[in-house]
Amino acid sequence: MQKKFRGKRKLKKSKIYKLLILIILIFTLYKLFKIKMNFRLDNTWIKYIINDNNYSSQNNILKNLWAKNVHNNINNPSSLLVNNFFYKKEDKQEVVEQVDKKVEEENKPLVYLYNSHQTESYSMEYMEDYNINPTVQMAAYMIKERLDKIGIYTIVEEASMAEYLNKNDMKYYQSYEASRHYLVDTIEKYNTIKLFIDIHRDAISREYSTVNIDGEECAKIMFVVGKEHDNYLKNLENAEHLNDMIKNKYPTLSRGVLQKEGKDVNGIYNQDLGSNIMLIEIGGNYNNINEVLNTIDKITPIIGDYVNEKR
Repeated sequence: MQKKFRGKRKLKKSKIYKLLILIILIFTLYKLFKIKMNFRLDNTWIKYIINDNNYSSQNNILKNLWAKNVHNNINNPSSLLVNNFFYKKEDKQEVVEQVDKKVEEENKPLVYLYNSHQTESYSMEYMEDYNINPTVQMAAYMIKERLDKIGIYTIVEEASMAEYLNKNDMKYYQSYEASRHYLVDTIEKYNTIKLFIDIHRDAISREYSTVNIDGEECAKIMFVVGKEHDNYLKNLENAEHLNDMIKNKYPTLSRGVLQKEGKDVNGIYNQDLGSNIMLIEIGGNYNNINEVLNTIDKITPIIGDYVNEKR
């Protein structure tokens, strides 16, 4: 009788253990499902932006974000397009061929975009809900996307300036030395590039960094030319020429060409490496990404015209 009772008690404990394991399993699956759903919702928003024609110039940077989120190789556009966008199986080969052709063309770039101060950011307005920090590097990818579309093949420097500074025990004020390392490498690697642009944003009030053009709020631009090297006059000539091209179409969009030298300024901005190296400030810290986008939509066709003049 006692053995029978003990047997029932063991059976009851076994059922309780099984029930507890089942509850833990269900809870774990629920948590995993919830995390996955949240991830998919975030990615759905990114896909929506990518496919929204009104924001098409965000394509490149958001595709990069998308690629990183799903562990794609950012240097292999084929994997990004084929794996993450819903092509039919029979269309995949055609997509790969088109992308490979584009990559082959991009091996002969005409424009190089980089950011000595990659972390310079814009207002979080419109982006804070998605935890995306809009930076000057995002602006560079937007310009690339626009230029690529009009046949001006462009590359953007992806290397981290902060990482370079840390590895070489350098300070933030030495950022131009960090970007110089990659700029020199690019100049040596490609002899086809007609224009190098270091993209920044200014730190000024919204009143001075914003203009309304045809009902659109736009981030004003400004060219900066360093005077502390022997060939600065040629840099100045080229910057003034591109600035004049922009002002001819949009008289209020540019704040002009600022020449800098003296104490507490860089004075060179790596422009001693060539006459076709420019520094352009796009907006200020109070501008949002839509205003930056509106400006990019306006200036990239003009940059394209400038590059075609140099070909």
